[in-house]
Amino acid sequence: MKIPIEFKIDVDVLEKFNLALILNKGNQDEEIEKFMMQYISSSFSKASQVYKPVAASNVTGTNDPINANSGKAIIKIPKWATKSEQYNHKIIRAFFQVESELAEVPLKELESRCSDSEKYPSTYVRDFKGNFNQMKIDTPKSNGKVFEVKNGNVIIWDYVKEILMEYKRYFS
Repeated sequence: MKIPIEFKIDVDVLEKFNLALILNKGNQDEEIEKFMMQYISSSFSKASQVYKPVAASNVTGTNDPINANSGKAIIKIPKWATKSEQYNHKIIRAFFQVESELAEVPLKELESRCSDSEKYPSTYVRDFKGNFNQMKIDTPKSNGKVFEVKNGNVIIWDYVKEILMEYKRYFS
């Protein structure tokens, strides 16, 4: 259910926002809703970090319970959801496509889906292996961990599963 809202905004900000909508051929309601969802996700993610027990927050294998790299994809997933040309978005889109077709995601099938620019242009990733590997680790220079590979199948990392499923519709 959609409800109308009303709020005050600086006239210059509104003018620039409207220009950006024209440039990107965007819809005002959809874009504002995306911004709100990103804000909500980011806020809850930050708040949840405060209440995580040490064992749960120590997902990168370090002894530092407050590791800024831990679960950083949680913050990035809402941004990737709105940027369909980014490789992260394309890999996640391919994951959901393969999963809906096969009920599981063999790594070879995901790689094939992301490597065929003619058959699957919406999921083509120039350097699949490099980009996918970046989505399997949480380090200062990685994109953030989203996936794990178990027995040849790609699965969503439990730590980010809830937020990824929340944004799943944006990857279709």
